[in-house]
Amino acid sequence: MKKGQKKKYISARRRGSRGIITVFVTLIMVPVVAITGIMVDVSRLKLYSSQAVMAADAYGEVILSEFDNLLKELYGLFSVTQNKEGLAAIDTLAKHMGYSFNPNGDKKGLSGFMPYQDADVVLTYEKVPGASLSDNNVLMTQIAAFMKYRVVQEALEAGGILDTLGEFDSLDSDMDAMESRNEITDSCSKALGQIDDYYQELKKLAAYPDYIEERQEAFEGYSKELTDIAKSDEYAAYVEYLEDKTDIDAAKEKYDRIAEGNAADDETMTAEEQELYEKYVDVEAYKEDLEEQLEDYETAAGDNSGDPIHFDNTKETIQNLEKHAKELEKTLKTLDEQVEKLQGQLESCSEEVKEGIRTEIEDLKKITEHTDDFMGTYVLIETTHKDIQNNADNQELMEEEVPKLDTVKENLLTGNVEPGDSYWAKTVTLLWYDFLEDGGKKDFYQKLKEICESESDDDEEGDKKAGDKKKKEAEEARKKAEKELEGDEETGARDITAELAGQLGSNGASGNVPSLTDYFSGGLSFEKLAQAGSQVVDRILLAFYDFGMFSSRVSGVRPEGEEAPAGGDSEEYADYSLTKVKMSKDVNYLYGAELEYLLGGYNSSVSNLNHTRNIICGVRLAMNFASSYSVREVNETITTIADTAAKAVAATGVGAAAAPLVRVAVSGALRLAFATMETAADWSSLKARKSVVLFKRKFDELETVDALRGLLGEEFGKKYGSGSSDKKSFSLTYENYLFVLICLLVDDNTLLSRTSNLITLNVNQAQNSGDTLSTLSFKMADTVTAVEATCKVKEDFVVLPKNILELYLKGTGTESLINVLEDHYFGYSIIRGY
Repeated sequence: MKKGQKKKYISARRRGSRGIITVFVTLIMVPVVAITGIMVDVSRLKLYSSQAVMAADAYGEVILSEFDNLLKELYGLFSVTQNKEGLAAIDTLAKHMGYSFNPNGDKKGLSGFMPYQDADVVLTYEKVPGASLSDNNVLMTQIAAFMKYRVVQEALEAGGILDTLGEFDSLDSDMDAMESRNEITDSCSKALGQIDDYYQELKKLAAYPDYIEERQEAFEGYSKELTDIAKSDEYAAYVEYLEDKTDIDAAKEKYDRIAEGNAADDETMTAEEQELYEKYVDVEAYKEDLEEQLEDYETAAGDNSGDPIHFDNTKETIQNLEKHAKELEKTLKTLDEQVEKLQGQLESCSEEVKEGIRTEIEDLKKITEHTDDFMGTYVLIETTHKDIQNNADNQELMEEEVPKLDTVKENLLTGNVEPGDSYWAKTVTLLWYDFLEDGGKKDFYQKLKEICESESDDDEEGDKKAGDKKKKEAEEARKKAEKELEGDEETGARDITAELAGQLGSNGASGNVPSLTDYFSGGLSFEKLAQAGSQVVDRILLAFYDFGMFSSRVSGVRPEGEEAPAGGDSEEYADYSLTKVKMSKDVNYLYGAELEYLLGGYNSSVSNLNHTRNIICGVRLAMNFASSYSVREVNETITTIADTAAKAVAATGVGAAAAPLVRVAVSGALRLAFATMETAADWSSLKARKSVVLFKRKFDELETVDALRGLLGEEFGKKYGSGSSDKKSFSLTYENYLFVLICLLVDDNTLLSRTSNLITLNVNQAQNSGDTLSTLSFKMADTVTAVEATCKVKEDFVVLPKNILELYLKGTGTESLINVLEDHYFGYSIIRGY
C-alpha cells in the first residue's frame, strides 16, 4: 500500500473508532452510575446508623433524667417518674432527640451538615424486663449503692452492734443448756406428781392383805359364833322349848293367872309345870338376844366395803397402777435422757452456768435408777400373779359362802339346827400376792412412802409442803411478772388494710402471735448466719438501711444519755432518716411499728409489736435465767432455799429419796420466777429507750432487787449490798435487739419484700398526706430502673437516579433490594439504667 493510501486508511479507521468509544463509554457508565449511586446511598445508610445509635443513647439518658424525685429524696432510690407531667416530658424530649437528624426541625433557623432532613425518625423506649424495684435483686443493688459510703458510719454509730453477733454466738451453748434445764424442771415436777399418783394406787394395793384378812376374820367370826351357839346349852334348851312349846306355854299362862290372882281357887301349879316354867321362863328373851347378837356378825361378814381398798375398786386400782407406771416409765426415761443431754451440753457452757447446773442435777440419777421398779411392781402384781383374777375369785367366794352362813343363822333362830351340829364352813381362803414381803418390794415401797408422805414432830405436813410452798410462791411471782408482759401493746400505728395488702401483693404473716414462752431458749442460734455466707453481708447492710429509714416503737423517745435542749424533756424528740427526713405519721404510714413489721410481717401493727415484744422478752428470759447462775448472790440464795426445801422433805429420815427432785424443781421454779421478774423490768427499760445489760453477771446489774426480797427473803440485797462496778458491761437498746433479731430470723428475700412494702406505703403517704390510704398511686411494680431506648430511621435513596433504576434495574433483584432498603426502618437500641 502506498504511503498516502495508508494515511487515508488510518484516518478513516480513527474516525470510526470514535463512535465505538462513545458507545462503549456510554454503555459502561450506566452501570457505573448505578453502582456508585447504590454505594453512596448505602454509605449514607451506614452513616445515619451511627447517628441513630447516638440518638438512642442520648434518649435513654434523657429518660433516666426524669426520675421520681420523691422516691429519691425519701429513700435514695432511682426510678423513672410515674407522674403524667414527667411522662409527657419524655415524649417531648423524644421529638427533640430527632433534631439531631435535622437541626432545623424546630424551624429555628439552625443548620448543619446533616443530609437527613427528609428522613423518617422514630424514638421509642421500653422498660427492660425485670428492671424494677419490685425485683429484690434490683432493689438490693440500689440500696447497696446508697449505703456504700454510709454503712461504716452507721455501724460505728450503732454502738458496736456488730459485736452483738459475736456475743449472741458465744451464748448459744448457755441458752441451749437453759432450755434443757427448764425441761428438766418440768420433768421433775411432772415426775413428783406422777410418783404420787402411782404411790396412791400402790398404797391401796398394799392395804389389800389387811382387807382380805379382815374379810376372812369376819367370816370366821360369824361361823365360829354360829358354831358356839349351836353347841351351847342355851340353844339346846331353846330347841327343846320349841319342841314342847304347847305344854310350856300352858304352864307359863297358868303361872301368870295365879300370880295375877285370876286363877280358880283350886288351880295350882304342879311340880312338872313349875319346873317347865322356871326352865323356859326367859326363852323369848334368849331369841331376841340371839337375833341381836348374830346381826352384828352377819353385817360384818356381808359388808365388803373397805378403805382405801375393797373388792369393787381393786380392778380399777390395778389398772390405774399400770397407767401411772407407763407414764412414769416414760417420764423418768425422758428425765434420764435430758440429764444425759444436759451433761453433754455443759461442757461448752460458761463456767458459772456449768457448775451451777451440774451441782443441781448430779443426784437425779438416784431417782431414775428406780425406773424399772415402777412397771416391775405392776407386772409382779398383775401379769405374774394375776391379782385382778384373784380379787374376782375372792369376791365370788365371799358372795357364795356368806349367804350360807346367813341361812344357818335363820335355821338357828327357828331351831332347825340340831344342837351340837356344825355342818357349815369354818373359814375361807382368800388369795393375794404380797408384793411387799414376798415380792421384795418393801424397800421400794418405803422409798415411795418417803417421797409422797411426810412426817413431823408437830403432826403437821411441814416436810413435803416446804418445797410445795416455795414452788407456789415462785409460780405466783412468775405469773405476776408475766402479766405485766401480756396483752396487746398500745400503739397509734396504723394497720395495713386488706385493701392495701391486696395492692401490695402481700398477705402478711398468718397464724397467732407466738407467746414469749415459745421463745424461751432454744429459739436462737447464729449458726444460720455462719452458714449464710456472703448473704449475711447483704442482710446486715439492708438492716442498717432499714434502721436508718424506718421507725419503731421507741421512735420519738429521747435516747438514754441524750440531754434535752433548753426546752426541757417536754419538748418533742424527733428521729430523722438517713436522707434527713423527719420520721412522722405524715411520711411513715406505719409510724411507730415499721421495724416491727420487718420482723413480724403481720398486717396488724399490734400483732407486729406483740410479736417483737415476745421474742425480745423470750431472749431476755433466757439471758436472765442464765444470770441466776452467773450472779453469785442470786445463785447462792436460790441454792440455799432449794436445799432447805429438800432437807425439809428429807427431815427425820423421811423423804430422802425425793430430795433431788424437790431440789431441782424448787430451784428451777425460783430461777424462772427471778428471770421473769427481771425480764419485766428489762422490758420497761427497753421501751424507755434505755440500754439493758445483755448477760448480767454482777449484783449491781439487777433491776428488781427490792421485788426479789419478797421471793428470796428480806435479807436478799441487804446482805450483799449494791455497790457498782467500774467496768461497763455490754448493753443493748431495744433497737439493738431488734436489729440482731431481724438479721437472725428474717431471710433476705422476705426482708427485701417487706422493705419494698414500707417504701411503697410511705411514698404514697407522703404524696397523699392524709390519715389513711385506700389506693396506691405509686407502686414498686410500676417502677422503671432501666430502659431500652430505640431510634428507628427510614431514608430514600437520593444519589441513585430514579430513571436509571427504572430503565436499567427494573424487574431485577437489585431493584427489589433497594425498595426494601428504602421502605425499612433501621432501628438501633441502647439499654441504659441507673
